[in-house]
Amino acid sequence: MAEMRREQQLNYHSGIGANDVLFALFRRKWTIISWTLLGIGAAVAFFFLYPPSYQSDAKLLVRYVLERSAVDPIDNTTKPNVTQTSAKSVDSIIDAEVQILTSWDLAVQVAEAIGYKRFGTASKEAAAAIISANLTVTSNKGSDVILVSYKSRDPQLAPLVLQELLSRYFVKHLEVHRSAGAFDFVTQQTDQVRARLNQTEDALKKLREKAGIVSTLDDGSDALNDETADIQKQLNVAEADLAEQQALVKQTGEKKANSWTTRKSKPDKTPGAEKALLAGKQAKVDALKARLADTQQRTKQLSELRPQIQDLERKRDMDANNYKYFAASLEKARIDEALDPSKMPNISAVQRPSPPSLDTKTRDKVALCLAGGGLGLGIALALLRGLILSRTIGRPLELESRLEIPLMLSIPYRNGSNGHKPLPANGSSPNSRALTTKGHKSKLAPWDAGHFIRPYCDAIRDRLGLYFELNHLTHRPKLVGVTGFSETAGTSSLAAGLAASLSETDDGKVLLVDVNLGPEDVAPFFEGKPAYPLNSALKPSGEMTSAADNLYLATVGSHNGAGPAQLGLKKFFDMMPNMKASDFDYIIFDMPPLRETSPTWGMAAFMDKLLLVVEAEKNSRDVVKRGYAKLVQERDNVSVLVNKARSRIPRCLDGES
Repeated sequence: MAEMRREQQLNYHSGIGANDVLFALFRRKWTIISWTLLGIGAAVAFFFLYPPSYQSDAKLLVRYVLERSAVDPIDNTTKPNVTQTSAKSVDSIIDAEVQILTSWDLAVQVAEAIGYKRFGTASKEAAAAIISANLTVTSNKGSDVILVSYKSRDPQLAPLVLQELLSRYFVKHLEVHRSAGAFDFVTQQTDQVRARLNQTEDALKKLREKAGIVSTLDDGSDALNDETADIQKQLNVAEADLAEQQALVKQTGEKKANSWTTRKSKPDKTPGAEKALLAGKQAKVDALKARLADTQQRTKQLSELRPQIQDLERKRDMDANNYKYFAASLEKARIDEALDPSKMPNISAVQRPSPPSLDTKTRDKVALCLAGGGLGLGIALALLRGLILSRTIGRPLELESRLEIPLMLSIPYRNGSNGHKPLPANGSSPNSRALTTKGHKSKLAPWDAGHFIRPYCDAIRDRLGLYFELNHLTHRPKLVGVTGFSETAGTSSLAAGLAASLSETDDGKVLLVDVNLGPEDVAPFFEGKPAYPLNSALKPSGEMTSAADNLYLATVGSHNGAGPAQLGLKKFFDMMPNMKASDFDYIIFDMPPLRETSPTWGMAAFMDKLLLVVEAEKNSRDVVKRGYAKLVQERDNVSVLVNKARSRIPRCLDGES
């Protein structure tokens, strides 16, 4: 028997299998569903709240690159031929051009050309970083076409950056490869920049004439401010003189009125002169006010034209810088043209920067990643909890695959939906009368033939009979203990059902002993049935009344006990002679759970067979393994059953069903 057990352990011992993974997933399916719904919600929120970018695309055709110069020692002076072209593969040429397009120097030049403020940054380096981050340059292997794309939230900025990038790239390409064939291109670009610069200068000149300034905007503004201040100063002085003259004329007139009778024989010319001077000062004040109003009007007009003038001045400065840049490049290209008049095929723009179009690929990818991430996180959490963090026995076969403990039988979890209740805690239930046999609509007791536990108890009975036969256990009575690791393991119902199943055999006079409680608080299905103290049942003074055919009930303790009774080892040992002398064929002990102070540890050694009940998804693997090892160390008579085993995996996926 021991050899068969070792062989069975070797056959079942393995690591985590597919069914373990499926069980962990389906056991916590609501965790997966919750995280999946959360991920989908985040994806939907991101999809509607995240604004898409605008993208502009351009395509460049690179035939081959000729590097040559008659004076630079780093360049090759020979003309390209078939051997050189084949030696330098297309991929290496394309990669070199991609490196130029994505270079930091080129990004800085584009940022300077457009202006870093347009990117909302405080420096050209920060703007260049934004350009590099949103620029995508790709090429298929073996292809000589480069796809250049730029994304921006600003629809006008996307093609503008790409256009400036391509323009600067062509010049940068000439600088890197010293291409003499770019002379015409640089000449054309220089002419275009010069034409734009002239147009800007003309427009700026007209605005300056309209605003009445000759030099720069700041100089003109300062001049108007100075002129206004000067006129205001003169006006203040003139108004003071005017007020003084008015007071003098007034005083002169009063004196004339008081003394005209005494001086009427002499003509007085003073009042007339004073009035004439007053009129002159008044005319000066009016003229200064008119000049001040004119200056203020010009200042207002300049203020209104300031944004336009500033834009034109910035554009002029940018065009001037571009012109200087292209002029220098033109001079360099002119030198190359003079050194080697042969023309190298230039890089062609197959597609100029396209109009901005909405790019939803990035948003869709992020939304999809959020949705998939929720599902993946839910699965990861379910596997983490089910395979790593959870230490309970989930599937019955885990006893054999992980703990190397032989499994005698597994009893499935039953609920109200399939017409049965799960095994109650040691016979208890939320309704203490749920399993009594009294009443018109009472439930079935475990010893009744219609109770769902009976088929499993019959199977245990048959295996017990085989065990007793193989081990030559023919004495009477045979002691069978039923215990578990928790109060809710269902040991009482199992013990009652097994006792009833054994009582139906030909020699099956069975005594069911409830070791857990006294007679005043026995298992609910004892209610209405005669239960005797264990001593009285072993040595009856008269005829005993059975609970069912050949089935008798007994409890530990006395009828006048004040609380739950305990069956100590000494008392149990003292009862052994009476047990052996009794006329029972089987004595089934419904024993307390295995705890540190439980008497079950000592009583187990006296049992002919001990049934150890493991509650699925509740009892720890470590506790089960340690408890089983301790029991078999005393006596190898332990068989393990798993109760309340839930079939989490669908039958079509369960490889063990």
